[in-house]
Amino acid sequence: MAALLETKGLCYDYPDGTPALTDVSIRLNEGGKTALIGANGSGKSTLLMLLAGCFAPSRGEVLLRGEPAGQDLWMLKNSAGLVFQEPDDQLFMPSVLEDAAFGLVARDVPAEEARAIARACLEKLGIQHLADRPPHRLSGGEKRSAALAGILAMKPEIILLDEPSASLDPRARRNLIGTLRELDKTMVIATHDLEMASALCDAAVLLFKGRVAGEGFMGCPENSLMDEKFLRDHGL
Repeated sequence: MAALLETKGLCYDYPDGTPALTDVSIRLNEGGKTALIGANGSGKSTLLMLLAGCFAPSRGEVLLRGEPAGQDLWMLKNSAGLVFQEPDDQLFMPSVLEDAAFGLVARDVPAEEARAIARACLEKLGIQHLADRPPHRLSGGEKRSAALAGILAMKPEIILLDEPSASLDPRARRNLIGTLRELDKTMVIATHDLEMASALCDAAVLLFKGRVAGEGFMGCPENSLMDEKFLRDHGL
């Protein structure tokens, strides 16, 4: 059976020719939660941008349900939703509800229907009380939940999250882990937070200098990603 999302020999070069990713081949099965781990500069965010259809590969390919996405990135953009590392880069409307509905309205969904879907997503995440609040007045954890609501409203098959626990206090971090655990969605979570990855994800991929250095199932004793020296040697 074909993976939900797969990369084969994926490469990406920055405009100045510097390689960011080299020969990255991974498989993401439907319903799975995969941690994408690695030191700063290892290529995690770049890989998420490629999976979301924000960047086109320099070489190699991304496949969705076995079908190559090619250079027509709309297939990926319609199937994957990316939650940025900095929620302030994603939240810009006057209220949380309007922000959560924005993507639907942009796709010509009637405003009333879009708001109803957005409100249901806020309720699913337990933040319906924030609906009328301006995003810039939210806490860090609330902003991340609001950004996630806007992605959920679009009903993507895959949710991509870039460092979702960064700068959160312990309570907000625990709430986030609980929220993500309850979502029945295929996820890729780029993170330095190995404890969160272990608590939330069933598999992990380690990137090092733009290449896949290891991968495996979380909690498996034979998994090299559970080895402390291996992680240290690869920047974690």
